Amino acid sequence: MKTKTKILNEKLNFFPNDETIKKLSLWEKYFIEYNSHTNLMSKGDVEVLFEKHVFDSLAITKWDKFLNHKKILDVGCGGGFPSVILAICFPEIKIIANDSRIKKINFIKEIKEKLNLDNLEICYSRIEEVEALNVDLIVSRAVGKMIDVWELSKKHLTKNGNFLIYKAKLLEEEIENFKKKYKKADFEIIPYELPLKENFSRNLLILK
Repeated sequence: MKTKTKILNEKLNFFPNDETIKKLSLWEKYFIEYNSHTNLMSKGDVEVLFEKHVFDSLAITKWDKFLNHKKILDVGCGGGFPSVILAICFPEIKIIANDSRIKKINFIKEIKEKLNLDNLEICYSRIEEVEALNVDLIVSRAVGKMIDVWELSKKHLTKNGNFLIYKAKLLEEEIENFKKKYKKADFEIIPYELPLKENFSRNLLILK
């Protein structure tokens, strides 16, 4: 974990404390064990679990307004990216992990209990079927088209809340399609690279 935390220090200017590092190490152990009998992600991705998924989840810290938010909804959290990672690293922020797939939610429930993540709330449902959650930030990673995620989840935002999506490919096309319907929409784009051997460009796409 020392090498991994060094990457966070150098690439994201993020310095987790000892308790956070301990929880990340335990989380990694539990994730790999759980994935060995219940498929949360492919074997190839497990081999780069930190570099491709943990680092990506924490890339949100590159946005200078991130820590202004106190209640975050992760739409389609899957195996807990970014929701569980954010809950571990930022115990002062309430995180709501949403997914409609029970095998994903079962793991989130288990990890919440094992790591005592009191700031992590679990929402097992299709997000459009949930009563308004009144969050000040919605995030989504590897779920689907930006406009679809926005339209299904926007009712959960407070009046001045923010919407952020992690994206790699088709960035310009997604923005163009969004602006066809929401002509006044404007975005902040924060690019970054994952610490992988091959070049892997990613972006934080924030609706202003």
